[in-house]
Amino acid sequence: MYKLYLEKQEVIEIIISVLAISFALGIAFAGVGSVLNYPKEFIIFMMPLLVTVGSGFILHEMAHKLVAIYYGAKARFRMWTQGLIFMLITSAFGFLFAAPGAVYIQSAHITKKQNGIISIAGPVLNLVLMGFFFILAFTFPVIQHFTFLGHLGTKLAGFGISNGALNVWQFGVAMNLILAMFNMIPAFPLDGSKVYGWNRFIWVGAILCLLGIALLVYPPIVLSWAILLLIVLVFSKLIFG
Repeated sequence: MYKLYLEKQEVIEIIISVLAISFALGIAFAGVGSVLNYPKEFIIFMMPLLVTVGSGFILHEMAHKLVAIYYGAKARFRMWTQGLIFMLITSAFGFLFAAPGAVYIQSAHITKKQNGIISIAGPVLNLVLMGFFFILAFTFPVIQHFTFLGHLGTKLAGFGISNGALNVWQFGVAMNLILAMFNMIPAFPLDGSKVYGWNRFIWVGAILCLLGIALLVYPPIVLSWAILLLIVLVFSKLIFG
């Protein structure tokens, strides 16, 4: 039997990372001024972010860990302090480069195929969460209103944000889609680089599936992903060769 064991320090780093990514995302959407002008409202805004994005991030990482353990590897989540700080800084400018931490895997016997399966497990988990939130959006809709989201109008209606109202589960669908699409970029050290290195046909199939969903949820995500793809590929080449 394979057990998902978490060390005490690992749990602490996971909690910090989840709180940080939720806070940074809140800043990116609401703006720095919202924390100062509407502190109580912003704290409430953090709750749906923790449920939808926080769960998407950490369950993505735990999927990697569980599959890695299944293949006999040692796996541990490690917080990346520099990435966490950079994430918080970028959020102040209205966008987010989310890299607060990742699962690090140690094994001398993991094959390219196993590494690819370990890597694609995270995005697949995000797809499962998307389906879960999609069902909730129709069976148990949750709408919350926030003053500081009013200025966005209907520009982010695909994210579930319209005239200050937040459709929590629709937001969860969109954010888990973005998490999956970002991680499937074929640039080291992202998941997509290992999946692409293992099987290009599976990578292409996964990307076509994600892009198809993106066209249904919020078409501008496709263009944003293409631009991000070019940027990340360039930086990956410069940093990692």
